[in-house]
Amino acid sequence: MAGLTQLFILLLAGASLFLSESLKTLRRSKRRWVLTTIVLEEGDRGPFPKLAGELFNDRSVNISIKYLISGPGVDEFPEPGLFTVDDTDGKVFVHRTIDREKTPLFVVRFDVADRASGTIVDKSLIFNVEVRDKNDNAPKFEKDVVNITLKETFSFENPVFQMHAFDDDKEDTANSDVIYSIVSQSPSTSGVTFSVDPKNGLIRGKGCLNYEAAKQIQIIVKAGDNGSPALSSSATVNIFVEDGNNHMPVIIDQKYEGAILEGTKSQNISRIRVEDKDTPKTPAWRAKFKILSGNEKGNFNITTDPETNEGILAVIKPLDFEGLALKKLQISVENEEPFASCVKGTMTRPDTSPASTISMNVKILDANDAPYFNPGKLIIREKEGIEPGTVLAKCNATDPDVVPNKIRYKVAYDPEGWVTVDENTGVVTSVKELDSESPFLNNSVYSILIHAVDDGEPPQTGTGTILLHVADINDNAPYLLSPYMEVCDQVKNPVLVIHAADKDKDPFAGPFTFEMSDETRIAKDTWKLGNTNDGSAELQILKNLPKGNHTVGMNIYDRQGHSATENLVVRMCSCPDGRVCEKLEPAAHFLGGGSIAVMLAALMLFILAFLLLTCLVCGSSKKSGGLPPFDDGNQTLIKYNEEGGSSLTQASPGVFSPAAKVGNDPEIQIKNRNAVGASPMSGIKGPEKKDMWTAQFPRSSVVDGDSLGQNKRSLGQAAVGLSPVGTSRQSKSDKWTARSSSGMPSPRQSQRENMYEISNGRYGTRLHSQNAPKDAFIEHVGELVTNRLHGLRDYEDDLISYKPCIYAYEGELERIESVDSFTFPDDMDNNFLDHLGPKFAALGDICRQ
Repeated sequence: MAGLTQLFILLLAGASLFLSESLKTLRRSKRRWVLTTIVLEEGDRGPFPKLAGELFNDRSVNISIKYLISGPGVDEFPEPGLFTVDDTDGKVFVHRTIDREKTPLFVVRFDVADRASGTIVDKSLIFNVEVRDKNDNAPKFEKDVVNITLKETFSFENPVFQMHAFDDDKEDTANSDVIYSIVSQSPSTSGVTFSVDPKNGLIRGKGCLNYEAAKQIQIIVKAGDNGSPALSSSATVNIFVEDGNNHMPVIIDQKYEGAILEGTKSQNISRIRVEDKDTPKTPAWRAKFKILSGNEKGNFNITTDPETNEGILAVIKPLDFEGLALKKLQISVENEEPFASCVKGTMTRPDTSPASTISMNVKILDANDAPYFNPGKLIIREKEGIEPGTVLAKCNATDPDVVPNKIRYKVAYDPEGWVTVDENTGVVTSVKELDSESPFLNNSVYSILIHAVDDGEPPQTGTGTILLHVADINDNAPYLLSPYMEVCDQVKNPVLVIHAADKDKDPFAGPFTFEMSDETRIAKDTWKLGNTNDGSAELQILKNLPKGNHTVGMNIYDRQGHSATENLVVRMCSCPDGRVCEKLEPAAHFLGGGSIAVMLAALMLFILAFLLLTCLVCGSSKKSGGLPPFDDGNQTLIKYNEEGGSSLTQASPGVFSPAAKVGNDPEIQIKNRNAVGASPMSGIKGPEKKDMWTAQFPRSSVVDGDSLGQNKRSLGQAAVGLSPVGTSRQSKSDKWTARSSSGMPSPRQSQRENMYEISNGRYGTRLHSQNAPKDAFIEHVGELVTNRLHGLRDYEDDLISYKPCIYAYEGELERIESVDSFTFPDDMDNNFLDHLGPKFAALGDICRQ
């Protein structure tokens, strides 16, 4: 029971507290601030300070208070010090004139404070003080003076200009409402009147501008407001009229003529005069001419003289008298600027300008025309290598004149000199073989220019072109681009890449096929061809080679099988840096004692032979009347230091004198072939002497006595053995026999042609007509010896026998049986040389030569 009583008491206490709080919240409070309306008039002249309003706060009932004011117009920008308040009674004062346009509104704050303690006792009061507007500003234009330029042909369908004016008074009031109007227009009689829209200021016109009547129009525009009193301002609009094309050009004369020589050009064959009333040097005045008809081929052109405004007719493409002797042209003229005209007070532009036109006759004077080729380009195709004299083409040129002239042809351009042309018929004939490798070919086409010249006054020339397509044939063999290569001996089994080329074009060039020309076992063990790629091949060295040059024969085949044998020289060398061969030092030559002795002995023998020859000549001159006259020496150098082959035996190389055909008598030819006394080249004159004989120098001076008849005593072993040989190629066994004779000459004879040869082992050579100095020397000495033998034959019984003189005794010579007595099988070849080994490689090369 006691517990329920306590709970009831708590509920009553809670309810009472809630009720008291509710009544307190709903209690109405009194107004604390009372403020009259603060009114400020813009431009108020005073007197100042002037009462603007009053304040009251109910705190003044209980305590002594004072009023405070702050904010813009009091102690802040703008207008500080404008407002004050009486701190006792709350009256608000204004102290000077206010400009609304500068500060239209002031936001001030009022406070109330305990006068004793200075503590703020109530909330602040924020108040907006608005300045009442006064119509003290007139509308203002953006520019007081506006300049506008209008074309005379301007159409007033569009506005001319828009004026803009502003009023600084309060917006959306009568004080700031602007109205536009036109005050005046000068001159007023210009054919056009202007108006302005009162709301938006757009200036419009009506009528047509006339440059000749008024070049400038001035308009005064006013802008005013609706305030009380109303204020306004004005602006000036200057309209400058620019001349327009309202006058068409008119051609003064209606008859114009011109003349020009056919085939020529002219910049001025006639001038067309026009008149235009528009301002000179303007687009409205400048004339623009046009050829309406008669210029279908573009022969004529007409321009305008910028100074006189005249039309200048020119011929830019030559005319042809044979085509038409008189040209009729229709010419019109208009202005650069489109034409416009005023129709019923409105400026209009017609779709077609009323252009002024005239007709002009241009007379074409006859002249000599150049011939022309038909066709102008002649295309022919030939293969290279055709024989000279082949007819390639026939040119056909025609004279276009009314009375044709005679035409002659000539070659104008032929850089290789391949052709000639018949000047009457125009037939083009080759004079050289055509070569597809000529540098003057462009894509296998060789260009030739032919001129056709008439006999008119003056002569005229026409040009025709021959495009000669030269087809390539397989007339060039492949060749090595680099026939010499170097290999470092430090490299094991090196691989060389060899490159080939062919001057022929496809399909007579690459890809190439490479083969070894030497099929011997030594070559196969030393060299091996590897991969072949188009124009190159790999050559592998299979074993170590000694330093020096090694020759490899290569057969190179082009795509069509045309081949050539090329020698590749491979130099094995030392490479100090492992990449580049060392340079070859020039070999030093030293003469030993034996060499010097041989040279001295040869000199002594030469002197002895000269003395002996002098004695013989002097002795013979007593009986035969002297030697026949001869010319001076040939003044040529003869190479004496040629070394190699077997050594000389006893005597110096003999002088040979081949027998010759004398006249046309067969008996004389037979005698000369067997007799020693025959003159070697008698009966043969000029270059025929040299072209009939070939000879080889003997390795040994041991001579067969039969070659000089039976006269073994006269010259002993100092004569030369001669034997006639044929021009046919020798067999391998014959060559080996000649080269293996140990210096003994091996005579061979052919009955087809008188030709003499002396074998000299490895260094045997043939003397042809190009060896003129050597042939002449040998021929001349041979004639001396032969003439001397003739003289000795009659007096050989009176001659004193001289025993041989020993200059250096080295013992008796051991007679060696001649190698000519050896017999060799006929089917013997050089294959046994393949098995001699590398030490005999040089000997094998000598035998193969």
